[in-house]
Amino acid sequence: MDENEVKDVEQNENTNTTSSVGEKKLNICGLLSFIFSLVGLLILGLPLGTAAVVLGIIGIVKFNPETQKAKWMAITGLAVGAVDVVFVLLYTSML
Repeated sequence: MDENEVKDVEQNENTNTTSSVGEKKLNICGLLSFIFSLVGLLILGLPLGTAAVVLGIIGIVKFNPETQKAKWMAITGLAVGAVDVVFVLLYTSML
């Protein structure tokens, strides 16, 4: 192999590496946790908040940074879902 062939191979490897980064899948449990937590703020706080907490934990535990993206959704869904549950429990205890 001469130098030109080596450079071509290196360029192809760099191209393949950068294109695979763009092909990461969305963390579905994290996305559902995020959606449930936001909807839980408005309606059905206890069931949706609980679902958001459970899905957030699953999304964080099963997150694979090499193949998935948006771990922040699972973390945010877990936090907001916990707030949903706490607010609903405090509200019902005050009644």
